[in-house]
Amino acid sequence: MGIAEVLTIFFVVLKLTDVITWSWWLVLLPAILSFSLYAMIGLVKLGLVLIAVVAVKRRRDDEID
Repeated sequence: MGIAEVLTIFFVVLKLTDVITWSWWLVLLPAILSFSLYAMIGLVKLGLVLIAVVAVKRRRDDEID
């Protein structure tokens, strides 16, 4: 478990026990931010893989000609 998950659980417990009166989006913000970061990293990795695949395909096509 990372710090974002621990903070989310901590904030949810505080919210459910009425210690804090924050809105739910603030309570879940650490989880939202970590998910967004992981999604962006995943998309960048996917883009790099696609670029590599296209480069290899072009190189193979050039070798055939």
